[in-house]
Amino acid sequence: MKTFDVIVLGLGAHGSSALYHLSKQNIKICGIERFKPPHDFGSSHGQSRIIRQAYHESPMYVPLVKKAYELWNELEQISGRKILLKTGGIILGNENSNVVRGARLSAETHDVPYEYLNNQEIAKRFPALKPTEDTVAVVEQSAGILFPEECIKINLQLAEKNGAELLLNEIVESIHIKTDWVEITTNKDTYAAEKLIVSVGAWLSDLLPELRLPLTVKRQVLFWFKNTDEQRQLFIKPEHLPIFIWQYTNEHIFYGFPDLGNGLKIAPHHEGQSIHPDLLSKEVFEDEIDQMKNILNNYFSISAVFNFSDVCMYTNTPDEHFIIDYYPSNKNIIIASPCSGHGFKFSSAIGEILSNMATEKDLDFNISPFRINRF
Repeated sequence: MKTFDVIVLGLGAHGSSALYHLSKQNIKICGIERFKPPHDFGSSHGQSRIIRQAYHESPMYVPLVKKAYELWNELEQISGRKILLKTGGIILGNENSNVVRGARLSAETHDVPYEYLNNQEIAKRFPALKPTEDTVAVVEQSAGILFPEECIKINLQLAEKNGAELLLNEIVESIHIKTDWVEITTNKDTYAAEKLIVSVGAWLSDLLPELRLPLTVKRQVLFWFKNTDEQRQLFIKPEHLPIFIWQYTNEHIFYGFPDLGNGLKIAPHHEGQSIHPDLLSKEVFEDEIDQMKNILNNYFSISAVFNFSDVCMYTNTPDEHFIIDYYPSNKNIIIASPCSGHGFKFSSAIGEILSNMATEKDLDFNISPFRINRF
């Protein structure tokens, strides 16, 4: 049986980051992944992820994302590769919408500079957008785009360079908790570790069913549309359009990215069918494309033509906050999943937190809001 000081299960956003941070310490570590990362069977693909500080979900995330910015910049410097593009960000809705009120609260709580625009100011400044009369916006200059596949590649390449072992295309079948260590059985072998980090996303309930976590896994479709209006082509480029989040009704939000070469990327937020991750369908249907094109026609001043689509998963908690905690009654196992559709931006910082938890170091952040016992 191979033995390690720490094993990381799942090498997506948080797992790859945890493995990288662990690899900077003088310990024996490995990462186990059921696919070959970066892959398109989970939640960490699709070319781009938003990073922002005027965080409408809760002010408690702002110190964490500020640390994440520092660590993403550090990773760029170490690797010499581009993983973060600052485009600015715009949060849109009516003045009482959750996203606008929440973004302003986080910005004002943590001194994040922002601008507050009315509908006329929005249309003048961002001519690709077509705001309704009651639309207002919070504009943040520091927001931007992370390139998730590249982030994961760099984390794993640096971790391996530092001595971490990668066990890929290997499916974990069981976890056995011993007194002072943990045993992991896969479809290929059995391993032991003093500490185990579980960051398997949509497969968490399958792997640790005894916790009975109230999680739902939802299929999420991402769309790319080309703009055929040549006179307005520049309006969807990063120089003229930031990342955007738009609450267009009380119950519905879409978000997206400027055209980085494949067209405008846009997707609904927290919609889609509940699924089991092993049954994720990559097929995208005409009515799904038509629904998104209608949104573009209503809220954008472009001539949108569908280019292509992709599918990922959100693994959601009831309150849409994260899980970062020890296994109940056993600190040898650390759980870091799921992210409820908004976690990638934090993964550079959460990876460091998980590394510190596994090596019993003090934490710089209060993780009590992410405890399992809140359920």
